[in-house]
Amino acid sequence: MQLLTRFNPDVQRYCAIHVDRCFTGDVPTLFDVCKAYSPEAADSWLDVQLTDLVVFCGVKGKAEYSAIVDAVTAVVADNFGYLKLSELMLFFQQFKAGKYGRFYGVVDPMVITGALRAFLEFRAGRLAAIERKRKQDEEKQHEARRAELERKGGLLTAEEWKEISWLFNF
Repeated sequence: MQLLTRFNPDVQRYCAIHVDRCFTGDVPTLFDVCKAYSPEAADSWLDVQLTDLVVFCGVKGKAEYSAIVDAVTAVVADNFGYLKLSELMLFFQQFKAGKYGRFYGVVDPMVITGALRAFLEFRAGRLAAIERKRKQDEEKQHEARRAELERKGGLLTAEEWKEISWLFNF
């Protein structure tokens, strides 16, 4: 539980550098944290991330923010809980980098949830690219195995296939 409530900016930086790993790594989702620990643990982790974002952005009215933090964490946990913790840290790092908008003087929960929707589009595109690359790599490996079998004489020639094709015509 201690690790969930302590902020480490190096982890967010790692996520920003290793974007694809955020999506493909074996990292628990927010829902997993709720199941393994408690909903309060997930809310606490989100509170730490959101508070760091607010401090980073230099938002005025931090007292007002603390009044809505429970609502923001609940909305994020309920609607985006399927995201891995690494994906959420990547989102917060990218938000800080100005990729998903900004606050204008006060914390606006709609800016955060709208930014998460934009992040989901980025995530979908990145996951599709990762899957395409995985399939291409798989096809290359299959072709390499086939070429090796062919080189070693492990594949049937057309003539050999014709000779045994009667076996498949029962």
